[in-house]
Amino acid sequence: MTATVATRNAPSAPGAIERAIYRIHSLRARAERRTASFWGLIPFLVFIVLFLGVPVCGIVLSAFRVADVNEPGNYVPSLANFAASFRGASWDAMQNSLQISVIAALVGGIVGLALAQAILTTRSRKLTAVVTVLTSVLANSGGVPLAFSFIAAVGNAGIITGLLSLTDLGFTLYSSGGLILMYQYFLIPTMVMVVLPTLAGLRVEWKEAAASVGATSWQFWKKIALPIATPAILSGFVLLFGASFATHASAAALIGGGGVPLISLRIDSGLAGGNLAGQENVAMALGVNMIVVALIVLLIYMPLQKRSLKWFK
Repeated sequence: MTATVATRNAPSAPGAIERAIYRIHSLRARAERRTASFWGLIPFLVFIVLFLGVPVCGIVLSAFRVADVNEPGNYVPSLANFAASFRGASWDAMQNSLQISVIAALVGGIVGLALAQAILTTRSRKLTAVVTVLTSVLANSGGVPLAFSFIAAVGNAGIITGLLSLTDLGFTLYSSGGLILMYQYFLIPTMVMVVLPTLAGLRVEWKEAAASVGATSWQFWKKIALPIATPAILSGFVLLFGASFATHASAAALIGGGGVPLISLRIDSGLAGGNLAGQENVAMALGVNMIVVALIVLLIYMPLQKRSLKWFK
């Protein structure tokens, strides 16, 4: 009886050995691929450390240093710079930047969402392709050329200002409202770029299924489409807020160092000296505050973006 069982099991032994060998080779190949991927990431990691990690560490260390009154030329660790960043003109600049960023993001988000839906309503592939390219370009536009373009168009002596008599209506580009208007040049395309894939991914079958049970178009959007698209819409708003909050070159070219207090301009003034000479480390503390806000934006944006893609895999 034992010989019979051994005879039956004998042919299966080579197959088991082959499977074990194949498994070992598979695990070894996977480990080699991971090692190759790691070595391929080294140049990127070096770049991140040198051009992002080192500057951030320098900003943080400088933010915690204050001049030692007992030994001139020496510095001691302290929270005084952060305390100064939350009072006076520095705190006013932070609050104003947050307020302008929220309003600009709301305006850009609403207009961008409506524009994206209007584009999809046309059902034109060519128009969608053109808009996709334009939004990618315009979303990354800004800086001094953008500010000068708005100055030429709607500044105090701008072409559109003269044609529409905007000055008589009390409008001025060199104000918080002017900044919000200028920001829309890159915020609206950014919103379109973020929400367009999500709106395009809303399947016709979902709308047909809703219509088959008597749901109206409004009910479809209220009960199905908007809940699905909400994570993408919220992630777009968060992204617009971050872009507005971090904008510096365009705002600096438009309003300079005065007129509208902004945290980015405050940091620039602190590092450049002038009226804020000796406030370099306070400017570094303001920079750390901006980094914290950027990290919060990133931590909110990533889960929302991941959740918005859940329905379209």
